Amino acid sequence: MRENRRAIMSKRMIKTTLVEILMKEPLEAVSVTRLCKAADINRSTFYAHYMDIFDVMEDIEDDYAEKISLFRLENATGIVLGQVRDLVSYVDKHQESYLVLLKNGYLKEKCIKEWIKMFIDDGAEEQNCEKQKLIVRCMVDEVVEVLRRWIIGETSIPYQEIIVLLYEIIEGMDNIRKNIRTTKM
Repeated sequence: MRENRRAIMSKRMIKTTLVEILMKEPLEAVSVTRLCKAADINRSTFYAHYMDIFDVMEDIEDDYAEKISLFRLENATGIVLGQVRDLVSYVDKHQESYLVLLKNGYLKEKCIKEWIKMFIDDGAEEQNCEKQKLIVRCMVDEVVEVLRRWIIGETSIPYQEIIVLLYEIIEGMDNIRKNIRTTKM
């Protein structure tokens, strides 16, 4: 069942306001009352959608993890450069949110779980499966760190080159993962 426009707008306002507040202070310091006042909504509206601040944060993280897991669109031959371009474009447009969500580490963990679902074969042997999961974890760590350093200006690598670099990291790590999958011990 689809939500009505008012509910969608209210939830968007709550989430946007929470991210703005989190740019200045930690999640633990934010109260529902303060968030509602900053978002210019009633507490009853808040509680119609969320149980508490942590529920909002989880919703934000889920939204973001879903959006940056563009690789679910993987084609038969692997990741395509356009998908990496879409990922970098999305992160570029939402830089502040990306940095706020990286602070607590949950976003990265959600991305790891999503990417493991996408990249790991269900029928893999247990030992190979663990190795593949480790490779996927390394892949996510590298992608997240490159994007973080690029956003905060620690690197002067231009936008287009970041896209190519991330593509090469993902493709290289995925090739390692595939080789592990086919290697017999």
